[in-house]
Amino acid sequence: MGIKSILSLFREDDWTTSLVAMLDEMLEQSSAMFAYTMDVLLAGAPDVDPMGRVFAPDKRINELVRQIRRRVATRLAVGGRRGEVPTALIFMNAVKDAERIGDYVKNIHEVGDLMPARPDRALYVQWLGQRTVLLKDLMLRTRQAFANSDDAGADQVIAETRRLGQECESAIADICGSQLATRDAVCLVLTLRFFKRVSSHLSNIATTIVMPVDLLDFHEERESR
Repeated sequence: MGIKSILSLFREDDWTTSLVAMLDEMLEQSSAMFAYTMDVLLAGAPDVDPMGRVFAPDKRINELVRQIRRRVATRLAVGGRRGEVPTALIFMNAVKDAERIGDYVKNIHEVGDLMPARPDRALYVQWLGQRTVLLKDLMLRTRQAFANSDDAGADQVIAETRRLGQECESAIADICGSQLATRDAVCLVLTLRFFKRVSSHLSNIATTIVMPVDLLDFHEERESR
């Protein structure tokens, strides 16, 4: 069972409420990092505060990972009920994916250091613009689905992240067969690969809502059971 059915078991002693809030903060931090980063890469906005807008939030995400893990471990070690083990596994799985999203957004920001001194912004918008808009939206909808235990919303996120991943792979193949300058091609391929990884981790978080514990991250298996 996914998180919705598990959370319903603990209404009298809902120790998960603070964990949901912390994981939501992790995703919120990553979303803000991503928005700032893509403004720099696509719109040419000044990268005036990378420490405060990218690296400090990533550090905060790492702190939240440790807090969640400590709370889960403490809960299980001190008076936790046997039925709470699946919930603990779900949070451990989700927090791993949320932490990786922050790492990949930081990697996307680092691509800016590899771009030409005077990049053709229109070229980057051509390959990344619509996918950036979609990924921003998927980050928000993943947060909402997880916080609200929304099965339908989670299914939509999973389907759309899968399509985005396929689009990124197709775009990478097109770039590799193009006549783009090497530096631009490398930067675009790296960014698209990181986009795909972020979307994959968003999908993994969404699976915690709709999948049993043994099938987390394996949404394609759902229809066969």
